[in-house]
Amino acid sequence: MLEYDISYLIGGFAIYISGAISMIFAYRFGELSVLQPINSMSYVFAAFLAVFILNEKIPTISIVGIILIVSGVIVIGTSSK
Repeated sequence: MLEYDISYLIGGFAIYISGAISMIFAYRFGELSVLQPINSMSYVFAAFLAVFILNEKIPTISIVGIILIVSGVIVIGTSSK
C-alpha cells in the first residue's frame, strides 16, 4: 500500500488555490495579453523547486526553455502600457 503524508496534499491544494485566486484578481485589474504569458512562469518556478527541494538535475534543453520563457515574459511585460 502506498503511504503518503496528507499534509503535503493539503499544502499543494492550498498553494494552488491561492495562485488561482491571485490570478483571478490579476485578470480583473490587468491586461490579459500581459498576464497570460506571466502565468507561464509557473513552469520556471516548478523547475527551481525541483532543483532546490527534490535535488533534481535540469537537462540543458530545459535550461534553454527556461531562458526562452523568462525572455519572452520580460519582452511582453516591458512592452505593455
